[in-house]
Amino acid sequence: MNLGYERVMENAPTTSGDSQVFAQLRKLGLRPTSARVCVLQVLNEHVHESLPAERIFLLLIEIGISVSLGTIYRVLNELEQRGMVHKEWYALDPAGKSRYVLASAVVAPIACQLLCPSCGRSHSVTDKLFLEALQRQARAGGFDQGLASAVISIPCNQCASAAPHPVVQTPGTAPA
Repeated sequence: MNLGYERVMENAPTTSGDSQVFAQLRKLGLRPTSARVCVLQVLNEHVHESLPAERIFLLLIEIGISVSLGTIYRVLNELEQRGMVHKEWYALDPAGKSRYVLASAVVAPIACQLLCPSCGRSHSVTDKLFLEALQRQARAGGFDQGLASAVISIPCNQCASAAPHPVVQTPGTAPA
């Protein structure tokens, strides 16, 4: 019986944390199916990013794991209900898609992330001086309560160069 995925064992990602993943799933009353393990491994490899289900699907396809998008959504919902995965939405995401991140990453989240609103590419900011300045500014502006992470929406270079450039007009001058 094909449940929408076939595990290709020789191409499957393996990490030293596999037994920990199995134990966590069993502790939550979930069988460690190949779909659950593979989704958790992808999220583990991208621990500082929140990923849409479609990106998880593509990453699994790239490594030779055949799984349906519906199965990925089902697994993500199961893991979210059990508290292993956290679902996020970004207000500036034009597609309005949910993104998923490991709950352990939510407990100790990355402090700042740059996110392209067009393609969803993200980059973790690790500059300590910048993060300290961000914390000071948040405190000064009254935004420091529960400040766990910040997302800065900015087009990546590739999307910015592909977009038409707006005409900048100086105040008080006629448009060209």
